[in-house]
Amino acid sequence: MNQQDPFPQLMSEIIEVYETLISEKSLSDSDNNFVIQAIKFLKNIEKTSNLTLGKVRNNELFQFFSLLLDCIGLVSATKGSIQPLKLGDTTLIGRKRDLKGAYRGSDHQVRQNMCATLFQGWIRSESPQYHISKDLRCVAPKGMPACDFQVKGNGISPTLIECKRIHPSREIKGREELIRHIIAKAQKRINSSLEQFSSSEKFLKDGEHLWHLILDISEYGKDRFTSFEDCTILGLLDTDEIQDVVKHLDEVEVGGLDEITICWSNVIYFEKKPRALVYNTFHKIIGTPREPPLNYKGWTIEFYPFSRCFNEYRDLRISSVARSRDWIRVSWLSSTDNLVRYELP
Repeated sequence: MNQQDPFPQLMSEIIEVYETLISEKSLSDSDNNFVIQAIKFLKNIEKTSNLTLGKVRNNELFQFFSLLLDCIGLVSATKGSIQPLKLGDTTLIGRKRDLKGAYRGSDHQVRQNMCATLFQGWIRSESPQYHISKDLRCVAPKGMPACDFQVKGNGISPTLIECKRIHPSREIKGREELIRHIIAKAQKRINSSLEQFSSSEKFLKDGEHLWHLILDISEYGKDRFTSFEDCTILGLLDTDEIQDVVKHLDEVEVGGLDEITICWSNVIYFEKKPRALVYNTFHKIIGTPREPPLNYKGWTIEFYPFSRCFNEYRDLRISSVARSRDWIRVSWLSSTDNLVRYELP
């Protein structure tokens, strides 16, 4: 999908999406989560000359791109409109009161909801031939542990999906401590999910399912910058921290789990300005594969200037697949007419 709209118009569309889910009182009285903070940031965006790294706080940039990603997930999950951005049928993702409750909650509640919404939106945009249930926690008997979704479709085994996110609960110093903290929390989330999978399978009375855990670790990278020759990346790197996480996961007891997908976000800066967000995924099969897996491919949002006007963001490109850094680099160069260089003798 490719959309070319003036920056202020895009910001207005994003705000309108959330104003249907968050009460006006919450928007004016509370700063208790990143969505509300990011919306206030957008409402004051005209006071910001640009989004250059160092001129806008890192936290505000991370929240802005997180909000943009969540908005795309919401629109896709509700089968809404991408151009312009508008919600569709919100009953596809839950009751209105539950959605409003999620967006009034803490950062943890909001990001947990975001993890599930992004997966649901990906299924509906990338694999519409699959059927994804409503949130099983809303249809299961009260007090019964339940996972998020059931997914069925030709070419895949019936699959139960549980989406969880983990975040640092204290300041982490050094790479080794970072990996240990992620793995320890991952172990806890895996253990808590097993009862949810088992209970959901019994409740559905629909035969055996694959148990697929989606684990979002994006929050661990929100302050980790890595500079390359032509760009800067905010987030964990697949060639660095993610490799270690995956390696250590082999040592974790997983019980009856069949598949796990690790998700993390990268914001990519060219010329010190945020130009793309990649929601990466790494899929890992536990034990012997039974049938072709449900291969969650992630998201990419490219947010480029139109032609060579570097201070105006007018070109929004959305892909339901995580693009590589090389792919984004070429895409960026093509958007600024720098992909091919001619040198005169």
